[in-house]
Amino acid sequence: MLPLIAILAVAYTHPEQLVETDWVAAHGNDANVRIVDMRQSGYGDGHVPGAVYLSPVAIRDAKAPPAFLPTPGAFRDLMARLGIGDSTRVIAYDERGGIYAARLWWILNYFGHPNVALMNGGWVTWKAERRVESKDAPAFAATTFTPRPEPRWLATADDVVHAIDRPDVNIVDARTEAEIDGKDLRGIKRGGFVPGSVPVYWEDLLDAKTRTFKPADEISALFRARGILPSHDVIVYCQVGMRASVDLFAMHLVGYDQLRNYYGAWEEWGNRTDLPLGTKR
Repeated sequence: MLPLIAILAVAYTHPEQLVETDWVAAHGNDANVRIVDMRQSGYGDGHVPGAVYLSPVAIRDAKAPPAFLPTPGAFRDLMARLGIGDSTRVIAYDERGGIYAARLWWILNYFGHPNVALMNGGWVTWKAERRVESKDAPAFAATTFTPRPEPRWLATADDVVHAIDRPDVNIVDARTEAEIDGKDLRGIKRGGFVPGSVPVYWEDLLDAKTRTFKPADEISALFRARGILPSHDVIVYCQVGMRASVDLFAMHLVGYDQLRNYYGAWEEWGNRTDLPLGTKR
């Protein structure tokens, strides 16, 4: 038997936000549970029984820069169409280890609904375990979702500017090395990084084969090794807020609570010439 200290060392601080496929198989059709499929495609060919579909791009309003957030009313209506109400337990999954699902986790927290989790391993694990699939869209009763925006989850460009060089704030970059080096612009005018930012690539938080999240001690060690501590205020960015959400999810999973997503992301920062730019050239 492991000593108590060893058991505590590997425990997630917020285990409620990560559920295993066994739990989903047993509770996916519960009246107060809504499973959300956020894959890019494939819902009609088979999905977790009871799951509703939500496009990965539906929760970032491309016509609303610089924050790109849907309005509270638009988000309320979207959640109602999915059968998500104020008391609903939301479980999201995708086919890539959480890159899309984690953004739903983040935005639900932003709108005051923390009762949300990711299915660990997502569709990759569900398929590997040969679990039951469905092609049917579920029916559900009308419900009411009440958005309660919590600004503590969101960072603006001004917030990032004021965080540069502050010892009590970490700015984390979840993008690829090629993007940070300025070699992969992805349609953005400027390549580079926010000065003082620390790279933590989102896939480094996952098991490469199973797409499940790494144990708590490994996740904590990765962030601490880069000087990112639970006592710090942390701002994470990528290009459109998806990869940043995975970093935020993993940090919250292991006990980080002062977390913000710069949702304007590199799409805003890299296209504005008035913002400071770090380069490796």
